[in-house]
Amino acid sequence: MRLFPEPAPHLPRFRNLLMYGPYHPSAPIHLCLSMAPADKAILLTPSRPLFLDGLRKYNDQWLKSYSGTGSMASISSRVNIFYPPSPKHLVAMLSMFRIHEVSASVPVDPKATIDVAPALLILHEPSAYFLSQEEDDPLSSSPTSVVVFDSKLDQLKFPTLDEPDGPDDVPRPESVLFFVQKYFELWGTFQAHEPADLGSRTSAFILCRAGDSSGSEMSWRWSEVPGKGFNDCNEATRFVWS
Repeated sequence: MRLFPEPAPHLPRFRNLLMYGPYHPSAPIHLCLSMAPADKAILLTPSRPLFLDGLRKYNDQWLKSYSGTGSMASISSRVNIFYPPSPKHLVAMLSMFRIHEVSASVPVDPKATIDVAPALLILHEPSAYFLSQEEDDPLSSSPTSVVVFDSKLDQLKFPTLDEPDGPDDVPRPESVLFFVQKYFELWGTFQAHEPADLGSRTSAFILCRAGDSSGSEMSWRWSEVPGKGFNDCNEATRFVWS
């Protein structure tokens, strides 16, 4: 599976994967489109306008030219995107998902029933539920791989107490990232260097495996270059590998 169009490098096989840092907005879409032809994917993100606006502004050249054609159109049709507007909606949706072969003794909501279990489940920007200033806005034989994309996870902090002894104990803010990483076998961080002008942005990606003390498992570097699209004169973004 990939986070970029070909000829980008492939990710190693994984059951769960954590992505954080300033990743490109089209990364979750490329991951979905790189799954096996018969697989299905579910992507959950807090806000439809923000998700689509990010894709529109980034204007990935490859997606613009190829995502709706040929085999990519077939794969695109097997990607379902949902927009739970709050943490309660997200938890409710995840708890209600069922496949149609489920036992009749288990209550099933028709709106949350899917034909087959997805091969890929993506949670997109879950920290937005907690960092947002406007809180009121809105299984099969093949295992499901779980992926979390969150560009601000390293900024999210929750109050914690090691051993509360009394009412005067004051919780201190602790980074959520340290604790979240323990639940993933792989985690990757994106790093970006914004250009001083309107030129290309230089980016890097470092992927690590849990329990590996030897350092990063792999690293990639590339530039995101604005230019003309393949089929029109509009500006689009393409990837140039270092």
